[in-house]
Amino acid sequence: MRLPCRLLIPSLLLTTTLVACGSSGGAPGDVDDDFPLALVPGPASTPPMGWNSWNEFQGGINETLIEAIADAMVANGMKDAGYQYVNIDDTWSNKTGRDANGALQPDPGKFPAGIAAVADHVHVTDGLKLGIYGDRGTQTCGGYPGSQGYETQDANTFATWGVDYLKYDNCNASLNVETQYQTMQAALVQAAAAKPSPTPFVFSLCAWQFYQWGVTTGNLWRTTGDIKDTWDSIFANLMNDRSYAAYAGPNGWNDPDMLEVGVTDDEFSYSVNHTEYQSHFSLWAITASPLIMGNDPRTVTGDIKNILTNKEVIALDQDALGLQGTEVWESGDGNLSVWAKPLNAAGARGVVLLNAGAALADVTFTLPLIGLAGGSATVRDLVAQMDLGAFDDSYTVAAIPSHGTATLKVTGTEPPHPSGTADLSDLTWTYAANGLGPVEKDMSNGFSAAGDGAPISIASTPYAKGLGMAAPAAVIYRLNKACTSFTADVGVDDAASGQGSVVFQVWADGVKLADSGTLTGSNGMNPGKQTLTADLTGKRRLKLVVNNAGDGASWDRASWGNPQVICTAKK
Repeated sequence: MRLPCRLLIPSLLLTTTLVACGSSGGAPGDVDDDFPLALVPGPASTPPMGWNSWNEFQGGINETLIEAIADAMVANGMKDAGYQYVNIDDTWSNKTGRDANGALQPDPGKFPAGIAAVADHVHVTDGLKLGIYGDRGTQTCGGYPGSQGYETQDANTFATWGVDYLKYDNCNASLNVETQYQTMQAALVQAAAAKPSPTPFVFSLCAWQFYQWGVTTGNLWRTTGDIKDTWDSIFANLMNDRSYAAYAGPNGWNDPDMLEVGVTDDEFSYSVNHTEYQSHFSLWAITASPLIMGNDPRTVTGDIKNILTNKEVIALDQDALGLQGTEVWESGDGNLSVWAKPLNAAGARGVVLLNAGAALADVTFTLPLIGLAGGSATVRDLVAQMDLGAFDDSYTVAAIPSHGTATLKVTGTEPPHPSGTADLSDLTWTYAANGLGPVEKDMSNGFSAAGDGAPISIASTPYAKGLGMAAPAAVIYRLNKACTSFTADVGVDDAASGQGSVVFQVWADGVKLADSGTLTGSNGMNPGKQTLTADLTGKRRLKLVVNNAGDGASWDRASWGNPQVICTAKK
């Protein structure tokens, strides 16, 4: 049975500045000069890819195994496909304790040559990177020495050994979680700087929290319970992760846990079929999730290898734009859904159609649904790596099998830039992520269903036009240097009955232009509304952000009243 990253998820608090990026592109007569966008510098510019020992081997690890896994990742094409981390999970250390100087030491039976020797093999022989596991408490989840009180020493030890990646768990801990994770982050930064060839650690938080400190402390953070090798677990983790899409971006990724594709030594192994494994991989890719394999690369089969090394599906995950795909449509019974995200090319969208039901089903999407202008577009099947031709306005994939997906790249025309004085709720956005159901047009955010909100009302003032969100949320619009100003009234919607607190931000081209500070409901200590304005002259993309500001997200209904841009006339 798997040892858990253990902590109940409390109420959401916040997210901080979200990476400001989005799509622009080629409506007829327009010229965009910012594609393709370069990768954002950092240790995790795109979601980390690699392998972890836990799902397949649990405590049955040793240096021979880890080195053989690294060798296999080179030999079977996984390194060439982009996988670079070989991560040792719990049970690697000496369970009897630290050495006389307080330093962590590897289990002498499992790692007689030491972790540094394994790192040398992984680095020099295979050209890969080594990851290791730690815990903020006094003991790991498996009862091995934790890092509480030893953060600086342990970070220096990991750096000396040549470790590149730390997965940091949350068991057996009683001190303040924020302080402890930030203490290890600072220790890792200092230790990395002292390396002969300074390279930053990738810091993976297994804390199951979404406070402001979390999304500014780690490069990835768990959003779900531990995954199991069952379809129900895979699907549950996907659906739990979707609420946090607005957090994700270069060097900071939502992590719905490791891949179960091809795992054979899980207590539930062999309950997941090939169709479900392909869906698992495609859905992790559209949602920009870390791709950390949990199988045994030494014995990977043809079908499993084909899933894990499909470079076109991997490219969907690794797209430099860094947006987490969102569920843009769901059927009333929840069985069918459409997931989409902008890609790093004008008019390009990644799309995954999911049939989570028990019978064959057709799934259809329209171009505006995925953020493109109506008209003509082309479609490519990324799993089959085959062009499927052109279509107009809408596209249907017939007879998707139970728990199956269609994984597509759609290339069409970006929505035209706004003209004159334009209400944002009348425009097609290029991207939207919302903490509870979809972003709503001209109504407040209700619950998870589309269109279940109420008329927008902020501090008792009604608004016929606007956007209804629930933190964390982000919406991106294409401007293409055609607009000069933005204005909106903002506040917690009256539908929240005085509860909730949020922060509204206006971004353009990576620069924050306006910030409301914390606003609470009309019965709170900071009641009322605020007007936000921004100069958009010369800006390509507008991004509206709502951050959670310190309470449970269930009441954080944030409304933008009369959000408008003033732009030049259409060309």
